[in-house]
Amino acid sequence: MIHQYKLNGYNIVLDIPSGSVHAVDEVAYDVISMYEGSTRDEIVSLITSRYPEVTEEDVDECLSDIDELEEAGKLFSEDDYSGVAGTLKEKNHDIKALCLHVAHTCNLTCSY
Repeated sequence: MIHQYKLNGYNIVLDIPSGSVHAVDEVAYDVISMYEGSTRDEIVSLITSRYPEVTEEDVDECLSDIDELEEAGKLFSEDDYSGVAGTLKEKNHDIKALCLHVAHTCNLTCSY
């Protein structure tokens, strides 16, 4: 599972199961969003029409980089806990301990 968002001019792609964080350009951001639902030819034609300065070779290079990240388990990785997620809600989650650290704020604001 990946999450994509834009923040302060950055294009961020998070691969949640692996914990990988990727800062990518606009083209890679769009290619990643289409990667699983489109064919390579569809991606190449759409990206080259959307970005006239980008060539087919550029898109192919981006796709091969995404393939390498996927093989390395850093993008579109499998969620190890997907089968367990439903059973976690069934367990009893009584609070066993609760620590309230009131002094932290005082220690941070006080000068010594």
